[in-house]
Amino acid sequence: MDFVALDFETANHQRESVCEIGIAIVEGGSVQEQKSWLVKPRNNWFNSMNTRIHGIDAAKVAMEPEFDEIWQQVGHYFDGANVVAHNASFDLSVLRHVLSQYDIPFPDLNYACSLQVARRAWRGFHSYGLSALSERFGISLNHHAAGSDAEASAHIMLKAFSDHGLSKFEDIEEAFGLRVGKLYAHGYIPSGRIRPQKKKKPNLQSMTLDLSKVSKSHPLYGKSVVFTGSLKSMSRAEAQKCVIEAGGHSTNFVDDRTNYLVLSERIFLNIENGVSNNKVKQARSLSSQGTQVCLISENEFLNLLSYEVSGEA
Repeated sequence: MDFVALDFETANHQRESVCEIGIAIVEGGSVQEQKSWLVKPRNNWFNSMNTRIHGIDAAKVAMEPEFDEIWQQVGHYFDGANVVAHNASFDLSVLRHVLSQYDIPFPDLNYACSLQVARRAWRGFHSYGLSALSERFGISLNHHAAGSDAEASAHIMLKAFSDHGLSKFEDIEEAFGLRVGKLYAHGYIPSGRIRPQKKKKPNLQSMTLDLSKVSKSHPLYGKSVVFTGSLKSMSRAEAQKCVIEAGGHSTNFVDDRTNYLVLSERIFLNIENGVSNNKVKQARSLSSQGTQVCLISENEFLNLLSYEVSGEA
């Protein structure tokens, strides 16, 4: 069982704005090595929210090489490899965007998402985020340090393989009903669900809320969050529940009280191609009138959720 676990940290909302890359090398069913590199994004512009999450800013990477130089050191790990990432749709999207930015050919690789696998491997967990799974399984984690995140993803995938008796990477498809994604010279095939899960979608009214850990230092405390599109990491109701348990509140409509509009992967890509839906148009209209509504991706929302708070009530 050999594969490479991958994690990116980005400087801002642009997928190609890589500021750190981390990998963990798995050979013979165990993690053999972890590596990470700081990267200077081409324009070296950092969003303060991203810096708050991972602690990297423009000054820290000012003297670091850009991605094309780093790729000369790491590219050989990926060609012909099996690749794993937690929320792989984000990390593989980052890889595609930054390779395209530097006119670097895509490597040929297969990939799978440890988040998707975890949700199928262990039903009924409260959370499938990297922090929650690492704590549950006793995995050492320095969250949002790319090398540590990559290694945690590797350990989670190895445990899923072990618990379900899998011996080959491609067994993921049969065991969990998840298609193994592919990246190749002229495109990609996304990973994802092969067969539908036979369970009712949860609704917020039927869920039990845990407000015992609400902290005023959480970045979502007191914030109003609206979602648009289908999230990949959780259902809409589960996402709203997470917001409430962080001390915020969530509605289905954008208005002058909305702080964040969370965009699904599809909506995010549509915006990049100049296509907006009604919620995005309303958010932009409010922002033009002086009421700032911040548009964030699903991955940025997950990063906000996992932000470590100081613990005060």
